[in-house]
Amino acid sequence: MQRKNDLPGSASFGFILENNLKAYRSFLMENCRSQVSYTKGTIITCSGTVSGRIFFLLDGIVKISVTNIQGYERVLGLHKQNTIFAMDGLPSEENVVVTTTALTPVSAIKLTFHELRDLFRQNPAFAADVVLYYGEVLKLMCYDAESQTSNHIKARLSNFIILYMQSEDYRHLGYLPFSHSELASAVGASRVHTARICAEFAREGLIRTEKKKMYILNPQKIRELASYHGFE
Repeated sequence: MQRKNDLPGSASFGFILENNLKAYRSFLMENCRSQVSYTKGTIITCSGTVSGRIFFLLDGIVKISVTNIQGYERVLGLHKQNTIFAMDGLPSEENVVVTTTALTPVSAIKLTFHELRDLFRQNPAFAADVVLYYGEVLKLMCYDAESQTSNHIKARLSNFIILYMQSEDYRHLGYLPFSHSELASAVGASRVHTARICAEFAREGLIRTEKKKMYILNPQKIRELASYHGFE
């Protein structure tokens, strides 16, 4: 497995979150003073350190990742505008699990638990939607964990394809914008094995590939190969 490049256009990931809490952008900007900015490449929160904060993303793209003991990075997802990231940072005395990195210049609102609680008191609808948002993220993370425990890389790749097809990016582009190395990073497999499965899918007429583009020709067959169907 190779390290991936820190480029928004080439990131490999399990999920994309964007505009889930767009309705509350003005509310947060009017009631929160702790607006912060980060340059591209900034590590905003780092695994194994205490954060004590979560962030409402105003603009930019943030990568969520973990690194194994061999030093290889696995990218879990991307956050775009009007979402909350660094969600494991609220316990003020506990280390965070994931690392969050600015893939582009980022502006965000920084929130402590006490500030978030005050916002919930002011706007109960915001509180309810944050709970639903946390539930959606948890569902995606459980899906990712289930996918990674599958013994068959073909099933893991199929899972990833089906999930990505439900993203706004796929609906806009009409293809998966990944190289074999990036797909390998996303599904926890070697580049060679991933390329072999992609070639098999192409021979069977399930996909068509170009440079960093995968077009899905037979989504139903890919769904049949997936090991989990909770996101159909």
